[in-house]
Amino acid sequence: MEMVDLFVGVLATEALMLKIALGSIFGLCLGLTGVGGGVLLIPMLQLFCGMPPVLAVGTASLISALVKVNASIVHVKAKNVSWRKISILFAGALPVTLLVTQVVIYFNEHPLHQETTQTMITSLVTVVMIGSLVSVFYKFRSSPNTNQTSSAVNNSDRKALVSGMFCGSILGSTGVGGGVLLLPVLNNVLNLDIKKAIGSSVVLALFLSGFAALGYAKGGQADVYTAIWFVVGSFIGVPVAASLLGKISEKTTYIITLMVILVSLMLYTLF
Repeated sequence: MEMVDLFVGVLATEALMLKIALGSIFGLCLGLTGVGGGVLLIPMLQLFCGMPPVLAVGTASLISALVKVNASIVHVKAKNVSWRKISILFAGALPVTLLVTQVVIYFNEHPLHQETTQTMITSLVTVVMIGSLVSVFYKFRSSPNTNQTSSAVNNSDRKALVSGMFCGSILGSTGVGGGVLLLPVLNNVLNLDIKKAIGSSVVLALFLSGFAALGYAKGGQADVYTAIWFVVGSFIGVPVAASLLGKISEKTTYIITLMVILVSLMLYTLF
């Protein structure tokens, strides 16, 4: 009996250390690229923690919200945040995020629609990852547009509002949105430089992930215990990322971002 208890204790410790290690990797990627929420967490939670899609989405949203508190502080201090852009995006994204979250929970709890809901979410996450990879690569290869007129700014505001609604619908249904949607929108559509786009996406995703996490938690679709240990691990990765971010070039940041999204996509599709 003692041997069994010892064996169970060893397994529990290994599982705990794995979650902390995965959390540190997540924190490092999040701090460096703004990518990490759904893109890294959902494959990690499904592959290494054995979670079904909807539970993985809810837990990923909770982890993202908690970790992004620390990461957001880092980016705010570094002045990597465009408050005007994220306020407009937030206005468009929040109502849609809340609505879609409740729709997913409703259909996932319905016996006739549960399997279809999980399949649709899995497919949607894959499509979003591919789209993000293409978007970031396109922006990396193209020249930044630095000249904007007054009318362009107004048009940018409209784009930000509509983009926020679109991002909110994806984030609410898949937990993906911070790096793979908000980052390309801020960088490619709204023409923020890559470092400011990263900081702004992290801060905005903090609020949106927080509201999505509350919705999933109320529906019983969030593993709080796992989320806590991932957050503990992130406190190792985020400070390392902060120290590296100021030392690398914009080109290197793009390359790292592309690599993170590509590896995440491979993990997700292989799973």
